[in-house]
Amino acid sequence: MARPPRPERKYELLDQILDFLLDSTLADLTFRSLADGLGISSYVLVYHFGSREQLVTEIIHGIMGRYEPLESGTPASASPSDFVVWARKAFELCLDHRGRHLQRLEFEASVQDVVAERPRGAGVASYARWRGFLARWLRGQGVAAKRADALARLYVGSILGLLYDFVITGDKRAVLESFDLLSEAFVAQYEGAAHHRVS
Repeated sequence: MARPPRPERKYELLDQILDFLLDSTLADLTFRSLADGLGISSYVLVYHFGSREQLVTEIIHGIMGRYEPLESGTPASASPSDFVVWARKAFELCLDHRGRHLQRLEFEASVQDVVAERPRGAGVASYARWRGFLARWLRGQGVAAKRADALARLYVGSILGLLYDFVITGDKRAVLESFDLLSEAFVAQYEGAAHHRVS
C-alpha cells in the first residue's frame, strides 16, 4: 500500500518549484522539465501533485500565498496616512528579483484564464479580495459605498499597473516614485469624498 503524501514535503517542493520558475514560464512547464530542473524523479511530482493541472493550480496558490502576511497585518482601523504607509511597505515587498518574477507568473496565470476552457480564477479572486478589503476600509472611514468601491478599483487597479511596470522594466526607483504620486492622489480623493460626506 502506498504511503500518503507528506504535506511538509509537498510545501518544500512547492517552494523549490517557485524558485525554479523564476527563470521559466507556466506555459512551458512539464513534469519532465521540472523534475530535471529540480534533480528529482517526475514520479515524485506525480506522487505529490497528481496531474499537471493540479500542479499548476498549487503553484498559482503558492504564488498568491506570498500576500498572506500582508493581509494579516492590514490596518483595518488605520488613519489614511497610516494606511498609505502600510500600503507602501506592502508594495515594496514585491519589488525584488523574486517578487518581480512571481508577479510575472501571477500575470501569466491570470492572462491564461481569459482564454482557458476552465479558468482557475485565482487572479480574479486576488484582485477582488484586495478591492474588497480597501472598499471596506473606506466605508469604515465613512466614505459612501459607491464611492468607496470606485476608489478601491482605481487604487488597486493602479497598483497592479505599477507592478506590471516593474515586471517589464525592473525600475524599482521609478515605480516607487509613481506609487508615492498615486498615494498622494488617493489621499486627495479620499479627503474629497470625506469632505463631500460632511458637507
